[in-house]
Amino acid sequence: MSRDPAFLAECRALAVALAAHPTIAALRASAAWPELAPRLERVLGAVRAQETPVAPAASTRTRGVRAVHWNIEHGNRFAQIEAALTQHPELADADLYLLNEVDLGMARSGNRDVAADLARTLGRYAAWAPLLIETTRGRDDDLVHDSGSENTEALFGLAILSRWPLTDARIVALPSPERRQFDLERMYGRHIALIVTVERPGAPFVAVAAHLEVHRTRAHRAAQMRVVMDALGDERRPVLLAGDFNTHTFDRGLPWSVLAGATTLMLTPGAALSRRLRYPDRGAAREPLFDVLHAARFEWDAWVDRTPTLQMRFDRIEEARRLPRLLTLPLDRALAWAESRAALRLDWFAGRGWDAGRGFTVSGLDGPGRASDHAPIVAEIE
Repeated sequence: MSRDPAFLAECRALAVALAAHPTIAALRASAAWPELAPRLERVLGAVRAQETPVAPAASTRTRGVRAVHWNIEHGNRFAQIEAALTQHPELADADLYLLNEVDLGMARSGNRDVAADLARTLGRYAAWAPLLIETTRGRDDDLVHDSGSENTEALFGLAILSRWPLTDARIVALPSPERRQFDLERMYGRHIALIVTVERPGAPFVAVAAHLEVHRTRAHRAAQMRVVMDALGDERRPVLLAGDFNTHTFDRGLPWSVLAGATTLMLTPGAALSRRLRYPDRGAAREPLFDVLHAARFEWDAWVDRTPTLQMRFDRIEEARRLPRLLTLPLDRALAWAESRAALRLDWFAGRGWDAGRGFTVSGLDGPGRASDHAPIVAEIE
């Protein structure tokens, strides 16, 4: 994945053009839109593939596939991520890495091509696809990492790295909260699934990386998953799907969302709350995306240990940040307690056409100051 100067210049020009419009409605009503739209489609619609100069060593496993999924928080702490993937006994030498939140040319992650750099270090084939083009240097903790530099390509996406060659890569666009992402977060694009064929000798299979949206309702995430399942409807080979599905079990974006969420976190008995957040595929508050998976004959239970993969932080939730300080000040201690109870299972493997296996979460790499805000998960699939 060489850095193409012409592609870099085009990304920079598009980011500048997008930044001039305060809302997505204004962008699409502008005189510039007919010319910008196809350019954005070309940049956001292409999968970047990387061959490995030396064929990866054959797997020492006599059967099955070992896969790692990780939301790497853009690659902001690249050295820690690289060390984990090369040295951690549960993560090193996996056959497949499915990665969410993977930057290309963002200042917060050192303006790296994160997927290409990891693929080179790990000796893996790679496919990377963009979700969004950013017009700012980021949000939340991003500015801590960017040293005041400007973005280069300013892209943010998904990656799949593999011991075996990857072919037939394609992007499936998912329904997305475009207005919120552009008007409030100042980035243009959409959520996607990246689908590839993994050319495992004698037993090829399909791998899918997806990152579902966090800002809206459970029904919206189910609608996104339905599009992924429709794209795989005719597939007869085994399929392995992984991603940050954002299965927090709350409906955001509604007038009562903040009050409902805070009430749940503060008043629900501890055991019941833990069960809801670690088992979002079950119970009255379950995420209906799992019903969509089940209808498509996907399974997931064998590859999940129910360990949380992210600790909620209210300072990263826009609705909470908008509350008047006069209102939240008396509640600081209660909100901190509620936050400490919000340990979420957001990251998943699901598959179809496999026999058996196991899955587990790798703890100790997630949290403030660590490699990512998410914990990686591993699936060993027969």
